[in-house]
Amino acid sequence: MENLSVNLAAYNSGSGFDDDAMSKANLSSEQLAELSKALEAGSLQGGDLVGSQTNGGALKTESLESSLKLITFRESDIRFWKRFPKTAAYNTVEEYNQHTSYGADRGGFNNEGELPEEEDSQYVRKAEHVKYLGVTKSVTHPMQLVNTNVGDIVQKETTNGIMWILRKADRALFYGDEKVITQEWNGIYAQHMNNDQFANLEEYYASELVVDLRGSALTEANIETGAQTLLTKFAQPNLMCAPPVVFSEFAKGFYARQRINMGGNENGAVSGAISGQHISKFQSMYGLIDFEYDIFAAKPVGKLPGAAATSPKAPATPTAGGAPGVVATSDGLSRFSDGIGDYFYAVSAVNRYGESAMLQLTGGALTITNADDAVDLQFVATAGAFTPIAYVVYRSEKNPAAAYANTQMFPIMTVPATGTDVKRGSLANGVDGAAATKVRDRNRWLPNTQEAILLQGDTDVIEFKQLAPLMKMPLAKLSPADRFMVLLYGTPIIYAPSKMVRYVNIGSA
Repeated sequence: MENLSVNLAAYNSGSGFDDDAMSKANLSSEQLAELSKALEAGSLQGGDLVGSQTNGGALKTESLESSLKLITFRESDIRFWKRFPKTAAYNTVEEYNQHTSYGADRGGFNNEGELPEEEDSQYVRKAEHVKYLGVTKSVTHPMQLVNTNVGDIVQKETTNGIMWILRKADRALFYGDEKVITQEWNGIYAQHMNNDQFANLEEYYASELVVDLRGSALTEANIETGAQTLLTKFAQPNLMCAPPVVFSEFAKGFYARQRINMGGNENGAVSGAISGQHISKFQSMYGLIDFEYDIFAAKPVGKLPGAAATSPKAPATPTAGGAPGVVATSDGLSRFSDGIGDYFYAVSAVNRYGESAMLQLTGGALTITNADDAVDLQFVATAGAFTPIAYVVYRSEKNPAAAYANTQMFPIMTVPATGTDVKRGSLANGVDGAAATKVRDRNRWLPNTQEAILLQGDTDVIEFKQLAPLMKMPLAKLSPADRFMVLLYGTPIIYAPSKMVRYVNIGSA
């Protein structure tokens, strides 16, 4: 038994574990450090291995979670798209007729035997153009041969392409505008503004179909007023869609009125309370209105002036014009009565690929001192490989505390480069009362605010006309890779824009 092994007692420097044999071992400090190093597993990840690992690290097996963790949006986040009624389209131009009037509401009562006055019904034919959404995906042949934790990688990339398309489609249901980006369809806000009953932007903005909250949170009274307006337009409001923050701020308005009852169960124990407010519907005088939040209904977020271009195919940053930022006085249509203060302005150029970096339009902040002041901005395109087709005007919130470089800038309007639409205007012909080559800011659109829509959400009012279903189309093989497109053809149609109320400049409580 005694010869089966050599124990620590046989060594000169140490008699056993109780005597801390390792501390008494006859090793130099360099040898001890090397031995300690050899026992370390290390902290390199599998993806860190470039050449080779040594010592204990070479023996490790990777511990990789078997399922892919999603950290971006899910299908459940695409909500308005699912609520939008859909039917087939049969042409690249989808036409529809509007019956706008039974005749003028006048007269009607007659003498006995008298011929009544003649009244003509009114009809209008309108059209929307089918637009084309698509993305190309590619998976190499070796990638299809290796093991992955997502299963069929081609199927996974097909699903990813579908989600990419649905995100673009959902956002464009709100903010698409072919007068800005010609390849886009017209979303609900663009078609709402295109309503023929409004001759210009001021008529539209001042109409009862636009509710301006001027930075305040949405309230019950605002919704009830909108519902009443729609009732006078012969609509039955049943759906309100907005970014999540709008409904969150709406719910906060109930906190001060909320009662929390601490009750007991049958055994006398005190039950826990649930605080907060979940509001999924609003009971108007004229029926229930569903609340549908959609993260893609949110306006573009603000960004710092140093933000880079969003695409290598984006236009070059614009160049300041002769009068890049001037306060225009005595503008009777200005809404700066609640916005007197200092502001930074900037502009970027956009095309269908992306947006350029920003250009500051003044050397410092512009000061608004009177309620009837407005701001005229002037800029021009910069020569480059890609021509801008529109411009995004940015503005800071009132009285910024930091220097321009550290101030968050928010988009307040998108301006077509050319065009004669009197509501949107264009840089070439002037915007909102400004002279040609200038853009006027009358404080219609506040920075860092949101929008919402109240409508009758059925096929009498809205419909998505789909020329082809969401589909996958293979491409020719030019290399050891499978390339394919994910495509969607269609356009939303707002048959009755007067049966919608648009809420603008929604802020917080």
